[in-house]
Amino acid sequence: MKNIFKLTFLLSAILLTVTSCSEDDKVVDDVLAGITNGAVLRGVTTFENEIPVPVGMGQTPKFSILLEEQDYQDGDLLESVNIYVSFEDGSPDEGDSSAAATGEVSYMTLQASDFFEGPFGLPRYQLDILYTDFISAVGLAGPDNIAGGDVFTTRLELNLTDGRVFSVDNAGGIITGGFFNSPFQYLTPVVCPVENDFFIGDYLGEQTAPSIFGYDTFDPDGGGVIITFYNAETAVDENGDGILTQPAEVEALTSTQRAFDGDYLAALGFGNTRTYVIDFVCNEVVFPTGQTTGLTCGGPGITLGPPSVNGGYDFTDDTVWQMNFFDDEAADCGGGVDAGIQFTKQ
Repeated sequence: MKNIFKLTFLLSAILLTVTSCSEDDKVVDDVLAGITNGAVLRGVTTFENEIPVPVGMGQTPKFSILLEEQDYQDGDLLESVNIYVSFEDGSPDEGDSSAAATGEVSYMTLQASDFFEGPFGLPRYQLDILYTDFISAVGLAGPDNIAGGDVFTTRLELNLTDGRVFSVDNAGGIITGGFFNSPFQYLTPVVCPVENDFFIGDYLGEQTAPSIFGYDTFDPDGGGVIITFYNAETAVDENGDGILTQPAEVEALTSTQRAFDGDYLAALGFGNTRTYVIDFVCNEVVFPTGQTTGLTCGGPGITLGPPSVNGGYDFTDDTVWQMNFFDDEAADCGGGVDAGIQFTKQ
């Protein structure tokens, strides 16, 4: 109970901080300071970013993104961009991936001359990596060696003419996930196709295993809670009917991902709604790591992530399915737990 009171106090402090920043434009100042001291490689638009299996005749799935470089000299510091790819075997029982490189490999290097001038006078480049290019780059023999659950990672390394280098390991949060949308790293999953109209709309969520402190995760009274799920087409709605809390988090949803807004530990009355993303991967419901709840007991913060055992679904029927996740990944409140919710379509 002591942790609950502490969590309440810290949430109040967080809200006060956010209010103060909005009043004196400190966030804007921080953003401008970031671009003055460094550089970004913004992901302007993600056109495609998944590999459905099996790959059909005539299909060429790929990772396709429009990049834009920005520095305090409006792109004049751009020298080159190194591109690295790596492979993670998420389906050890399917396909032979033993020949794959165990770490990242160099894919290509872009020179400043490869970029074109965008509408704002900044250098732009459309990066396209075909699924066959991913496969050959990491040393796999062919498409038969990948399966649903596998992931290809693309890491970008920005080199400036003054000798500085920026990538995922030295870019701050305001750069990678904030205003500049410059994560320097992108994940391209290998997926089993999911019907576009499956797992969207209203579902009744009923807790099957409790969250920390023994509470339901999003249910305020234990009687079940209605949660609305969105796909890539419905998550960002110009009429305001889609994701309301963090729309920027869902602009690049893949065809197998769904997003929802949830009031974490609603029974405690924080009113702390956040956006969460889940992935339907070949009959398993995957809950990606590091999804913040916005709350803390004084440590690094409470996040939700992968459970000991994933939930499941039937790819032919979206009526009932199970979502499992691990609550409090970093043991911020004294120890995390495996939690679960069963969803029934309404």
